[in-house]
Amino acid sequence: MSLQLRSVSFETDASIAHVAQTDSGNALSVLFDNLVVRSGAADKDAQPQALRLDGEVQCTGRGWVTIQVRGQGLSTDRHGYAHLSAWANGRRLHAAAAGLDEPFSASVAVPVDAERIQLSLLLLAQRDLNAANSAAECAVDSIDLLVIAPSARRSA
Repeated sequence: MSLQLRSVSFETDASIAHVAQTDSGNALSVLFDNLVVRSGAADKDAQPQALRLDGEVQCTGRGWVTIQVRGQGLSTDRHGYAHLSAWANGRRLHAAAAGLDEPFSASVAVPVDAERIQLSLLLLAQRDLNAANSAAECAVDSIDLLVIAPSARRSA
């Protein structure tokens, strides 16, 4: 039986703007409206601001899926940071902007053998505590899932 992506749910749907999927079940996209964590002048301790979001994609069948997470990191100073760590069925991906205000993208291929994909996102932002007006922000815009066709795996 070929793998099909059926639905996605998160512990809270407050930040989800839209979920779209193909009729075939081979692709699913989650667009976020306001999935962001910020660190600003009011944040005085060295612990980063953090936001965690857990979810699950229901599937039918078994196979492989590529998962791509896109967003943006912002830091007003070189000593601040904005990072995303994510896990999909236990496989980790990490994303950070290369510059002070750049988009990021990270992807991973995961096996699906339990008819579900467990997703966990951890957004971190920490301003430069030595700069009075510094700020940092990590935002996730979207997650795209795409089933890898069995024939594509054999030929690769």
